[in-house]
Amino acid sequence: MINEKSPVDRAVLNNAVWCGIVCDTHGIPHVSTRDAWGTRGQAPLYYPDIVTLSRDATAEEIHRFAEGRAISSIKDSYANLDLESSGYRVLFEAEWICHEPVPFAEPLSASWRRVATPEVLSRWNAANGTDTIIRPELLGRDDLNLFIRENDGGRSGFIASLGGGAVGVSNVFAADTPDERLWAEITALASMEYPGLPIVGYERGEDLKAALGAGWTSVGPLRVWVRQVEQ
Repeated sequence: MINEKSPVDRAVLNNAVWCGIVCDTHGIPHVSTRDAWGTRGQAPLYYPDIVTLSRDATAEEIHRFAEGRAISSIKDSYANLDLESSGYRVLFEAEWICHEPVPFAEPLSASWRRVATPEVLSRWNAANGTDTIIRPELLGRDDLNLFIRENDGGRSGFIASLGGGAVGVSNVFAADTPDERLWAEITALASMEYPGLPIVGYERGEDLKAALGAGWTSVGPLRVWVRQVEQ
């Protein structure tokens, strides 16, 4: 069973819950077992068809879970599967990250606000490059919030979502190169919105560097595998 006291396990479960929420807005059914979460149709663009939920999951179990369907992408949440022999390649590697709740947040830039209308969501999606993947059905829910900051035509944003006993931060984008100040404000906003809960997510590259500089902690690796395309 997933240990709720483990930061990496909380991050994994939170991410699976978020993937399920997105799939719900697209009418894509999904199921889960002790070891895996997965769709019963092709997942939306940028989202995995399967997410492993246990470090004990094996490649054979994941293939059985797929029930013979053609799986385009698998999030190997503990980076411990060898799927190359099954026709997959690594799309990218990243790090699960976590941060303790911030009890007393510093004053934030007044330009941060919740995304509350389809018109603002359209601008959020355009800046994030998600087009119509993030849909208006997500607005107004109690278990998640989209945030946007608009300054002189530049936009930054992220999503904070509940799941697995934590607040998940995802879809982070910035008007400029992400920096420690951005991540500090994201942390504060997530804690203000859902106080007392640990904050989790995953990042790589410059966002990972900025998050770690803002006090986040790396708690484990992950890999995303995609099916090899024959030449």
